[in-house]
Amino acid sequence: MRHMRNRLAEVLGVALLFVVTGAGQPAHAQPAAKDCLPLKPAGTQGGALLPGGLMNVRFGGSTREPLALDVYPHADTAARPLAVVLRGGKGTVGQRSSYVGQLVELFGDAGYVAATVDYRSGGGDAAAEDLTAALRMLTTCHAAALHVDQYRTVLVAEDSAAPVALRVAARLLELRLGRFAGAPAAPASVVIVGGRFAGATLPAVPTRIVHGGADSEVPVAEARTACAKATAACEVVEVPGASHRVENWWPSQWGYKAALIASLAPRVGLVPAAARAAARADGLRKRVVYDTAHGLSLDAWVPSTPGPHGAVVLVHGGGWEAGDRVTYIAPMLALAASRGLAWVSIDYRLTPAVTNREQVADVQAALQYVRAHATDLRIDPKRLVLVGESASGQLVTLVGSRDPLLAGIVSFYGVYDLEAMAGDPSNPRSLARRLFGITRLDDAAVATLRQHSPLHQSPESARSQPPTLLVVGTADRLVAEYRAYLMHLAVNLANAEGIEIEGAPHGMEAWHEEPAWRVWEQKVGDWISARVGGDQAQGSRLRAQRAH
Repeated sequence: MRHMRNRLAEVLGVALLFVVTGAGQPAHAQPAAKDCLPLKPAGTQGGALLPGGLMNVRFGGSTREPLALDVYPHADTAARPLAVVLRGGKGTVGQRSSYVGQLVELFGDAGYVAATVDYRSGGGDAAAEDLTAALRMLTTCHAAALHVDQYRTVLVAEDSAAPVALRVAARLLELRLGRFAGAPAAPASVVIVGGRFAGATLPAVPTRIVHGGADSEVPVAEARTACAKATAACEVVEVPGASHRVENWWPSQWGYKAALIASLAPRVGLVPAAARAAARADGLRKRVVYDTAHGLSLDAWVPSTPGPHGAVVLVHGGGWEAGDRVTYIAPMLALAASRGLAWVSIDYRLTPAVTNREQVADVQAALQYVRAHATDLRIDPKRLVLVGESASGQLVTLVGSRDPLLAGIVSFYGVYDLEAMAGDPSNPRSLARRLFGITRLDDAAVATLRQHSPLHQSPESARSQPPTLLVVGTADRLVAEYRAYLMHLAVNLANAEGIEIEGAPHGMEAWHEEPAWRVWEQKVGDWISARVGGDQAQGSRLRAQRAH
């Protein structure tokens, strides 16, 4: 532990001074400016999940391999609690906003200053050092500018980030009890949502564990076992029927959100209402209603230049039953912005509340809205690329095949043959049953599945389809679907191309976890830019910044 204390001293950039205050509390002196990196956003700001975000703020690492954070302060000066949201994952690196978009929105909308941070994955001391440095940046270096109260910090972790959050909480608590100056305060609470607990020890900090009752990767019993060993208040909240990753939880399981915020009130006190600037200075508009009848909304970001801009319209995946505007497809936000393009990310109705027919109609309605409001959005309606992934790959290729006005279609690891994947309709979880309520595979049922399968569209439809790019990882079980659909388009003389990412699994969020898989960004970005343009000067400038 002495070694870890010394190592944390290096990370904090200050001597670990033994200070006893009159109240018996640890001293947390404001570090000198020379000890702190500036609160300076870098690169594109277009990947923000909330208005007013400060994106890509470096807090550590090296010039060539910086560690950065995104933070979302509010527009007023009220002191607020801080929620640091940590993404999980299996790789050595990762995009800080992957997997956690819903959690960032949840805490930001509840009035917290929310932040996401880079850290070296794999657990251990390196990850703990990175998170400690990020906390110092947020809670001691720039607390005044961000209007955060460091004593009301909540660490929020999902999946493999759980042991990191717990480890840091324990060490900060030890530093606090040892009255070491310069260290961030111990968190007021730790929240684990769909976490992993192998090798984790719960600190003497109040902890709330929200866990899927149907989690087959980490059974809820493991969460209960970890909680039972806690030395401070610990509660496990089981979400019935929920699987492992929180982003995969269905809308019917989202009741945990309000309950979680309410449970933290005794730890963080009264939280001022969210205060977001009404002005659109940062180009981000949240929850713009595009279908009043069904309460459907979209987020949109537009570059600051006059426009009109080419744009990507993003449709999230999630097995047709999960996800929202900020889930699964978040890596495309910054990619589009880095190319000088606008982006629009949409919600659509999910099964089982509706069938796939209504989902197709929702995507069409969103496109209609964007075109009808193109002037207000400063978007060129003739330069739209429709982008989907996984389940929404089926939606965007089907809708796109019927929309000749699109400049292009991009589908990542999509589902293209619903007939082949129909399953046994006697099983409520079969695709045929979930998407169309089919209980028997008769001729009418097969016709319905084929009608909604991009692979079974007519040769004429394929030939007239807008330029199409299909992308898949070779380790994805849907690679056969990709190859069959690409062949269908080629045979029918469609304008189509394919990209295979060697060894990559399902999901672009996972592709950020290994540097070798990130080749997709350059290739997809080039393909989209070639069809809808963009602010090429801005795109080149931002790519040059990343290269250095």
